[in-house]
Amino acid sequence: MLRNYLKIALRNLWRNKLYTGLNVGGLAIGLAACLLMALYVDHEFSYDGYHANAHRIVRVTTDMKTPESVLSIASSPVPLAEALKRDYPEVETAVRLLPTDAVIRHEDKLLKEPDVYYADNEVFSVFSYAFLAGNPASALANPNSAVLTERLAKKYFGKTDVLGKTLEFNKQLFQVTGVMADAPSNTDLPVSALLSKVFTGSRSWVEDDFPCYTYVLFRDEPNLAVFGKKLTQLANKYANPELKKMGAEGYSLSFPAEVLQDVHYSQGKMADTPKGNKQYGYLFAFLSVFVLTIALLNYINLLTAKATERAKEVGIRKANGAQRGQLIRQFLLESLLLSGFSVGIAVVLVYFALSFFNELLQIRLSIVLSEAVPLIGFIWLLITLAGGLYPAFVLSDYRPVEVLRGRIGSYGKGAWFRKSVIVFQFVLAVGMIAGVLVIRRQMNFLQTKDLGFSKDRILSVHLPDDSTARAGATAFANSLKNRSEVGAVTLGSGLQPSGLLPMASTTFRSNGRKRELMSNFLFVDDQFLPLLNMKLKAGRNLSSQSKADLKGGFIVNEAFVKLAGWKNGIGETIDGFGHKGKVVGVVKNFHYRSLHNLIEPLVLVYNTVPASSVMLNLRADQLPVVKTIWQQHYPLYPFDYAFLDQSFEAQYYKDRVLATVFNGFATLTILVSCLGLFGFVTFTTGQRTKEIGIRKILGASVVNVVLLLSKDFLKLVLIAFFIAAPVAWYALDRWLQDFAYRVGLEGWLFAAAGGLVILIAVLTVSFQSINAALMNPVNSLKSE
Repeated sequence: MLRNYLKIALRNLWRNKLYTGLNVGGLAIGLAACLLMALYVDHEFSYDGYHANAHRIVRVTTDMKTPESVLSIASSPVPLAEALKRDYPEVETAVRLLPTDAVIRHEDKLLKEPDVYYADNEVFSVFSYAFLAGNPASALANPNSAVLTERLAKKYFGKTDVLGKTLEFNKQLFQVTGVMADAPSNTDLPVSALLSKVFTGSRSWVEDDFPCYTYVLFRDEPNLAVFGKKLTQLANKYANPELKKMGAEGYSLSFPAEVLQDVHYSQGKMADTPKGNKQYGYLFAFLSVFVLTIALLNYINLLTAKATERAKEVGIRKANGAQRGQLIRQFLLESLLLSGFSVGIAVVLVYFALSFFNELLQIRLSIVLSEAVPLIGFIWLLITLAGGLYPAFVLSDYRPVEVLRGRIGSYGKGAWFRKSVIVFQFVLAVGMIAGVLVIRRQMNFLQTKDLGFSKDRILSVHLPDDSTARAGATAFANSLKNRSEVGAVTLGSGLQPSGLLPMASTTFRSNGRKRELMSNFLFVDDQFLPLLNMKLKAGRNLSSQSKADLKGGFIVNEAFVKLAGWKNGIGETIDGFGHKGKVVGVVKNFHYRSLHNLIEPLVLVYNTVPASSVMLNLRADQLPVVKTIWQQHYPLYPFDYAFLDQSFEAQYYKDRVLATVFNGFATLTILVSCLGLFGFVTFTTGQRTKEIGIRKILGASVVNVVLLLSKDFLKLVLIAFFIAAPVAWYALDRWLQDFAYRVGLEGWLFAAAGGLVILIAVLTVSFQSINAALMNPVNSLKSE
């Protein structure tokens, strides 16, 4: 019996190739998109969840209240971890990770390695790093011990069996005591190597610039509200009395805590690792659900529409003795096969798309069969039931006499549902096309907005973090100046848009009273402004010939003048950044961070300390010239450089990824919507074949018939536009709020989205409508 059901089901699907292709294709595309995004959303919302004790791990950060504002800092004082272990019994342990700009000596070469930390020995009691070699309990117990990741071990030794080998970090030899597996890409604290360190020396809570990340492992799941009050008491017991003793009036410290799995989305903290945007995760989850919903509704729509054409088949079967249960099994089996084909194709599409998706998002997504098979099985079952229940239970209940008399399967039956599906699909299509237009416009704005300086052909060379090497910065700069290929050269702290600008407290007078604020500052020389083509609003540039400038000359930006409440700032006195002197110039505001951020007060101080960066004007094809000079001055150090325009563009990488993914989803939404619309038009024209034949006999032209068939669908698309426009406007306005500087939302963008959707709908409808209008009326009426 089952074999017979299977033969009939396959025969029906094969007989209706167009219907089968539309259903399978549309559903497979929607499913593949949904599965891909489900993998991504799961990746984003499970950051650091691979640690066995993730629910018991908390990061403690620092908030510094100043007279003008509150500064949130991801790091914390060195003594904090010890105080937490000593004073609070609910704390099982607390560990510190101290980031370092690691330079590794390998085969007489010095290579810069990111994500290297000094750490307490107990770090492996807190975090669940999988060891491939060594004992995590004692790996960092001895001085000069190092635990490498699998990637780093293979990079420097070509294998992971490297226990006992030595590697030089920052001119100090470390013995490899452990090798751990590479962490997954969804970790907020990527680690290449961990180095042992005994945190001795200064026990000050305020003098070390909060150098460490502090993580706490609780004995039980923490109550952050209660623990937060205890941290306030701890700050008042240790840190704030020290501030008061130093005479820092108006300053105080507090130590906020956040659960490990929330850290990745903790925005707005200084000295932090790159963060994600939770809104993007929610957006992609929303899009994946709605693309799947469109595909599923299309599937049900076409299946139910086609089912009404089989009413006579059901009537004949029942007249010949078929039982209702047999008919139900028949329809469910057809739905099972159809959805099975779709699920199978979707899985194949995901498999081949995954590598491209990983490369695009710079992550490592993979399909875990033990998790994927039950999910795919559930989706298959859901689609089978959703698409098969209507024909299975409704059509199988028809009375044979009424069916064979033609009283079942009229055009209007279920039309409201099918029209609602079309409207819903095109609401999403209009919204997503509007989103694509707005996102592309914002991305173009980010790339073309005047930043207040010239970033083209500016090379930034980062000098080694070594006092001896940096002492030779002037000689290196002079060698560059002697080359005709090199333009202007400036020494200082450089301009790194994605980096953390130094901040310091500064005092000044405003409206007759003394004020104090924390301000960003940069060490520069007299070539900084000319090199970057920055414009002064008032005053003059710093001068290397002025002793007053060298001792205490300042240039401030317009934001500083505004916050200080000065009229123009020239001649005002500033005390801070290791200098006390006068403001000699006011530079026009320029964007030294991404356009996600407002321009904050900034002070340019004449560079009197060893420079950390050299910037110069250079064409990209002349880079080997600079590299040759670098090797002459710093033969052991890696050539660490970046072009300024590329550094600024890199800040918007995630925004560009969003744009690319959104473009892809918009294309899929339109494609699936058009497949659904095409199927619906095919069904409708099939239902109205006799009507079209009669109209043509009575004199209707092809144009008349096309307009007749098209106008109802265009009404649905117009309804979709008027629903989608305000919703899309609200959603896109919310997204743009993430940028301090952004484009405006203009009506023509939404009109263009609606016009494009209408054009696509007209083309889709017209293709099938013209075929129906050109049909010979004799063929449609010959059975009457």
